[in-house]
Amino acid sequence: MNSPQKRSRVLQHLRSLHSDISIFQETHFKRGKIPNLPLTHFSQWYHSCHVSSKSKGVSVAIRRNVPFTLLNSMTDPEGRFLFLKGLIASTLVTIAGVYAPNFGQIPWLIYILGRLQSFKEGLLIVGGDLNAALEPPLDSTAKSSCLPHRQLRALKKKLSCLHLIDVWRLSHPHDRDYTHYSEVHRSYHRIDYLFVQSSTLPLLRSTSIGNIGISDHAPVSLSVTIESLPKRMYTW
Repeated sequence: MNSPQKRSRVLQHLRSLHSDISIFQETHFKRGKIPNLPLTHFSQWYHSCHVSSKSKGVSVAIRRNVPFTLLNSMTDPEGRFLFLKGLIASTLVTIAGVYAPNFGQIPWLIYILGRLQSFKEGLLIVGGDLNAALEPPLDSTAKSSCLPHRQLRALKKKLSCLHLIDVWRLSHPHDRDYTHYSEVHRSYHRIDYLFVQSSTLPLLRSTSIGNIGISDHAPVSLSVTIESLPKRMYTW
């Protein structure tokens, strides 16, 4: 998103999705050299950037009509995760964005989820690129994974410990849809996820996977109702 043209296309696309809170991966911002971002639609921006290069990067943008107050945050020197804790009106929420590496992603994710476990409070939303298909027979056109099954089981066990649910799979238990096309493997994969805790499921209203368009990943969306704001849904 260092290119002004790319930023413009991304923001236009987000407006078309009616996104209230957006989690980005691979922003490629360098710490201390983040470009000026328009505040007309998204008035709050939070970033986790690599300290020395324009690589990786996770950001969260919050729409101007969302009454969000930041209480605490945690960033990564390599720009691979960003945790935000704050209030939407009077509802305590934790928003976590992650961008897993291409190799060693499962041990990394388990470690990061452990850090999130001690940070989180309130309603928890986790989104990002895991660089792993949790259910290869359903989440990959190759129907297999190069990752050891024991590692995938360990990751799912850690997600279960945090009571985190893959909301798209919950709503589409037998469907096949994908968020990324790999030129190397010549196959499609669902590696981009949104998770909520099981206690949040009654507030869930919808979830979907969009089209691969302005990047090589498709956007994943979910809408939840914030209890302290009656009749108001927020879309991630």
